[in-house]
Amino acid sequence: MTTRAGMAGLATGLVLTIMIYPMYYAWRLAIFSGQVTGSFYIWLAGISAGMVALAGGFWAARWAGSAEKDRRAALGALAGALAGTFLFCLWGAAAAGDLIDQAFPSSPTWYVQASKIRLITGRTMLMFLSLFIGGGLVGALGGLLTTLKGSKKKDVFDLEEPQMALNASITVVPASIVATVIAAVVFPRLASSVNGPSTRLVTEMDLPVLVSLFLLVISHVALTLVVPHEARASTHRCGLDEVKMGAFVGIATAPVLAILLFLPRRDVFSHPVILIAMLIISTLSLVSILTLISLILPRRAVFKPPPNKHLKMEASLFGTIARSKGPRLIVLCVGCGILMVLPLYITVISVLINLSPLLDPTVFAIVPPGPWRLFQLQALVSGSILTVAASFLSAIYIFYLNLGRWFSAWNAKRAG
Repeated sequence: MTTRAGMAGLATGLVLTIMIYPMYYAWRLAIFSGQVTGSFYIWLAGISAGMVALAGGFWAARWAGSAEKDRRAALGALAGALAGTFLFCLWGAAAAGDLIDQAFPSSPTWYVQASKIRLITGRTMLMFLSLFIGGGLVGALGGLLTTLKGSKKKDVFDLEEPQMALNASITVVPASIVATVIAAVVFPRLASSVNGPSTRLVTEMDLPVLVSLFLLVISHVALTLVVPHEARASTHRCGLDEVKMGAFVGIATAPVLAILLFLPRRDVFSHPVILIAMLIISTLSLVSILTLISLILPRRAVFKPPPNKHLKMEASLFGTIARSKGPRLIVLCVGCGILMVLPLYITVISVLINLSPLLDPTVFAIVPPGPWRLFQLQALVSGSILTVAASFLSAIYIFYLNLGRWFSAWNAKRAG
């Protein structure tokens, strides 16, 4: 179900990108002409994007095949959020860094440069939040619209399919931790050179860290919900071992994040929003401990261990991967590979690319000159990062699959 919803979300994001660019081009022309404010095109783009995201959430919930209302809403929200994220990678990040609608003095003073850095950083993060949250909410509404007829059926899960929800959650939680730590190292140092005196609770330069924590909280909540569901659905010991690994990831999230944030920047915990996020994450880690003790370990004890040491070694090293199908495994790896690098791109790399004309103009040398070079650079970098990560993870798991099959055949031959 999650796989189909994710594919629907990526397809919806591609449609949104193709649709938004002509409207954005018309808006740019309106700004340059000075005849109109261009607000008409903004409203047109917003309404059109909302309708497409609604249809994408509807399609995702129907295609995924769930019969339950809550799950259909969640699948629609997943598709809408992924569509918004995809749109951010290919258009939104660069649009946030395109300051054609802002007037700045022509003199390159420190104050002007600092104002631009703060503005670009804040706009980039707010653009992502708008697309991600807006897409998720509209997609959830689309998923709910599929339940108007009502249904008394129960969901039936294909246990032969790779468990995308569990593996994706296990992947994105550590990825969000890495993005949070890097953002906490990079942007406070940059803020010290551009921020003036401020009484605001949250400044523009705080947003990358806070958005990283927001993604971490969302992914940690998803992992905390998925782990008990998968534990109840598991039908063998190896499956529960994978679920147990997910529980360990959830348990370790709070202490690992606290240590990694404390080592480079001890003052980061003085921010009240960060403290609230840490409290939520710590609570989720405690829930994971309870799930492990009360559900996973007792259920795992029910299943008998492998009868001999060779099968036990195969179960420990390879699980049931020898019975996996290559195409399904590749789909799983592509999804996890994308999620492995998305948090870092969203909260760190996209902002630094938008700031590159101010911080290091030589970065622009990799794309031809022109008014769209920022858009080309963002699309090139995001596309390359996602492709490399998905390909790398797929190659590793295909090798692991073949190794597992060889070991399984060797075990069978030895037993025969």
